[in-house]
Amino acid sequence: MSTKGSIYKEITGHLMHSVEGLAHAAKNRGQLDDTSNYMFPRPAVFISYGNVQYEKQADGTQIGDGILKVRTAYENYSESFSGSIDEDKAIAFFDFNEKVHQALEGLHGTYFKNLSRINDEDDEDHKNIIVTYFEYAITILDKSTAHLKGYQKLAVDPNIIVDARLQKKTDKSVDSSVLEYLPIIPNQ
Repeated sequence: MSTKGSIYKEITGHLMHSVEGLAHAAKNRGQLDDTSNYMFPRPAVFISYGNVQYEKQADGTQIGDGILKVRTAYENYSESFSGSIDEDKAIAFFDFNEKVHQALEGLHGTYFKNLSRINDEDDEDHKNIIVTYFEYAITILDKSTAHLKGYQKLAVDPNIIVDARLQKKTDKSVDSSVLEYLPIIPNQ
């Protein structure tokens, strides 16, 4: 399974097990954009990845620092104004969101660590579904390119000329840093 797929399954499994009352956890695919077209149990949590910046390690793995996006959806028809007879029920979504946050803060797994909330915000355009948008910092360990077959690490000689035509065309030496990994091409 892919690195991000494994992370997704670990996080959603943890949420379903840890957050009392959570009825549904899924990959965010725009389900909240038009809730009349998507039927899902509520309360729900939707997960997606934001921008992740990767840095290659010496062994070919990559460490990525980025954003995990979490949206909670809590259906609510109660009135939240002060003195309402169902005010406590109307603001129960705050308790639900706090449970989700407590389950995620500091969470780490097989391919991720350092889950830490960096912001949350109400998304106010969903009628009787209260949506809260969270962003968590995440560090991802991606080992998928650690042992690529067909690639060989070469010792770099800064004086080597790769292609005489390139040398004549540019009248400059080839930048040796681009030669670190080259595909192995079978003899033809």
